[in-house]
Amino acid sequence: MAPVSRPLDRMGTFPMLSLWMSLLSLAALLHAEPTRADAERVRSALASVHFVAYTPRGFDPDAGAPPPDRAALRADLALLRPYFDGLITYSCANGLDALPKLAREAGFRAVVLGVWSPSDSQELELALAAASAEPGVVIALALGNEGLFFGRYDARALSAAFARVRRERPDLALTTSEPFSLYLESARGAALPRQDFLLPNVHPIDQPWFGSAPPATSVEFVSKVVALLEERFALPVLVKETGLPSGPTSDGFSESSQAEFWSALERRLPPTRSHAFSWFEAFDSPWKPARARDAPLGKRAREAHWGLLRSDGSAKPALAEVPK
Repeated sequence: MAPVSRPLDRMGTFPMLSLWMSLLSLAALLHAEPTRADAERVRSALASVHFVAYTPRGFDPDAGAPPPDRAALRADLALLRPYFDGLITYSCANGLDALPKLAREAGFRAVVLGVWSPSDSQELELALAAASAEPGVVIALALGNEGLFFGRYDARALSAAFARVRRERPDLALTTSEPFSLYLESARGAALPRQDFLLPNVHPIDQPWFGSAPPATSVEFVSKVVALLEERFALPVLVKETGLPSGPTSDGFSESSQAEFWSALERRLPPTRSHAFSWFEAFDSPWKPARARDAPLGKRAREAHWGLLRSDGSAKPALAEVPK
């Protein structure tokens, strides 16, 4: 679970043409070896499950407050379940290893279970235990979220975590999550462990052309990134984060423009066994701007407004765009 789970405009921006050229010229690093885990469950889930990226409502892991109790988690899941049947989580710390069980009980069909700190052996143990306890719902582990991009851990620590899970659960699909640009860098891209599917973050809002391009460009950008990653690496692609915030209105964002993005993306990138996207993110997080210290001052406010539901649990218009 990320205090700010999105790359914040420091790196990884690609003009449209440069992006396509970089992708087309990059060697296929991530599928150099065949995967050992059976990816059938992942491919089936991509085609049939509606995923949402989920951080517990109102929980700031850096604030020193008590972690959410199970009643709070159940309440969140009850709000999400009418629209989604899959979860992508960020952490197994602070009691969040309970989410697979609670998700199954709430009727969710699939969980990509996140590990915020792959170098933390205790969190990794919690994830392995949760996956073993709920094999019917946990389809994969996502070891880390933008940790290489932000320097929270290094490639050696990430590879060690992958190796441990491969030894203990060779049947379990594994991935990690980074901004799409990191996969394109020759050094850091080559250092990524072998994955069973890709879980990139693809944020049009971080691209240098975003403010001047027509709205349709953002959706086209996400679609082309997905298509080229899929072709280049011959792996399924599940976009973990994308979208538009619904505010602040002073910056030209609105709940209606957020809904229009998701409606257009649903039409442009329908799910298949090879690619899909997760809806990002479940709830608004009013605490995030205070944590976004590495973002330009004028862009911090938008970090509070990524949710498909408001912080009080009420639905925004974008939620109506989730297919039934």
